[in-house]
Order: sequence, then C-alpha cells, then structure tokens
Amino acid sequence: MASSDGQRSDSALAIGVEIGGRGHRVALASSDGTFIDSAHAIGHGPNAVATVDTICGLIESIMSRRDVGDDIVHGIGVAFGGPVDSDRGITQRSHRVPGFEHFPLAGVIEDRFGIRTVLENDARAAAVGEFTLGAGRGARDMVYLHLGFGVGGAIIIDGHLQHGASMTAGEIGHMVVSANGHDGPRCSCGKPGHLEAYASEPSIIERMRIRLIQSDAEVKTLWLSSPGISVRRIFDSVETDHIAQDVVNETVQVIGLALANLVTALNPDAVVIGGYVAETGPAMTAAIRAKIRQYAFDAAARRVTVAAAQLGTDAGLAGAVVLALRP
Repeated sequence: MASSDGQRSDSALAIGVEIGGRGHRVALASSDGTFIDSAHAIGHGPNAVATVDTICGLIESIMSRRDVGDDIVHGIGVAFGGPVDSDRGITQRSHRVPGFEHFPLAGVIEDRFGIRTVLENDARAAAVGEFTLGAGRGARDMVYLHLGFGVGGAIIIDGHLQHGASMTAGEIGHMVVSANGHDGPRCSCGKPGHLEAYASEPSIIERMRIRLIQSDAEVKTLWLSSPGISVRRIFDSVETDHIAQDVVNETVQVIGLALANLVTALNPDAVVIGGYVAETGPAMTAAIRAKIRQYAFDAAARRVTVAAAQLGTDAGLAGAVVLALRP
C-alpha cells in the first residue's frame, strides 16, 4: 500500500488487466511483479460495457479468493488492445468491440473499486514489461516491436515510455516500408505500404494464400488442405518450400528496414521483438538482426542488441502490473 509520502510499500500488491481480441486476463501480483493469482475469460463481450463487467468480475473473484482488500492494492494497470489516451485514461477505439470509442475505461474501473487505475496500449504495456522484467532489462533506450494480429510497438528513451503529441509514438506498424507506397498492400488503417500490411499474422497468411493460388495445383492442394495455412507452418517450411521462403524473406526484409531506420534515428541500446509471429523461432530474430546490421548506420548497428521477447504472452499483463506499481 502507499505510505504517507506517496511511495509504494514493499508489501503492496497490484492488479494487472489485459483486454485483447482473444480474451481478457487479470493477475494479482506482488511488489516485485511476481504473479500470485490470475483469472481469464475467453472471447470478448458484445460491447464495451459488457467487457468491463467481465473484467471487473474477474478482479472481484481474485480479490475474494485471495482475501485481498483494496487497502493493500497499490494500483490497477490496464493493457488495452487498441489506441488509448493514457494521460486521460480513455480508450480511443477497439478494432473488435464496439463502444470503446472515447470510453473512460480507467475512470470506470477506478470508481468501481476505489483503486488508482492506469491505462496503456497493449503493445506499450508489453514494452514496459520486457524493459523492466524481460529481455530489455539493463537497457536505457529500447525499441519494442510487437508482431501479432496487428503490428504495434513502443519507444523507451532514458527509461521513459514515449507517447508523443497525439499518443501515437511507437506505432511502428504504420511506418511505410514499400518503395512504391501507393502500390503496396493496404494496412488496417486504410493507407498503403505500411509495415502491418506485410508483417502481421493475417497479412503474412494472405500473401502466402495469394501466391499459392498462382502456383501449380499440386502445391496448392498440399497447402490448402488440413492443417491449412498458419504463420508457424510458413516459417517451418522455408527450407523445403520456395513460396514459403519468398514470403518469409519479404517479411524479414520489411521488418529489418523499419527497425534499421529506427536504430539509426534513435540509437537505442536494445531492440526487443515480441508477439506470436516473432515466436516462430530464433531464426526469425537472427534474420532481423542481420538486416539491421546490413541497413542501419554502422555505429548505431554495432551498439544495439537485438533479442526476442522473454515474457511471451505475459508481457502485456506484466507491463500492466509494472505500471500499476509505479508511484
């Protein structure tokens, strides 16, 4: 709990919340970030109000199960799957659930429990988790890239998470990586040639599907039958299938270009790559590292370390806990 001077007690607990497209999770954690208990709900509600009711129910169940009163919970941190205004605790929208347009999520939860609540975008929260407890530990300046259903990211400078003038700092997925921008594939935001249009899970699968349609019948039948196309299968097939190899090479190329530009411009000491697309294996990280070395300014490329995220699917939830524990 917070002491009279506003500092956190070592006996304080925190609650982390992750609101995502594939479900919601809540964790109770100790002052060092260790998870004590957790609960989850599969899927998402029909609207924002139903989603918040589900989240609050999960919080209540953990607090009741662990006999935790609000007097020893230092804070609640929320990692939200969509753009947010973290200063005001407002979600700007959700790509999957209606009703989160300009929704005062932090205030609603804070009013429900009487516990200080902070809100952050899920990718930025994951970056905080990795910076504090994972692959970015010991770094001062870090670039985080999250490769999943979408492509997100975050920038940490001198230990501070950057938000920017319009709360969009670190939106690496919307960097233009196509040399012919107007001819590139369309991003989820509607603009062509963005990194997300090449490196997200749906875009990788779609590019593979298009190339298979244009291939011979035997190859097409092999891929389109069970178990079907997945990112994992594409990356696992690079040694035996030239179409998969082309798709993977293109994906690594555009990711490498985007990160090389950020390494040159920001000169971080660490780049951390997370998300389930990045969990295809160490070869992915090694290939991206090589592209950064190839394209970035030499002095910056020599200084930076490039590593896969260590916290896996817990990164966003861990980051939410870290944010909740801050004074």
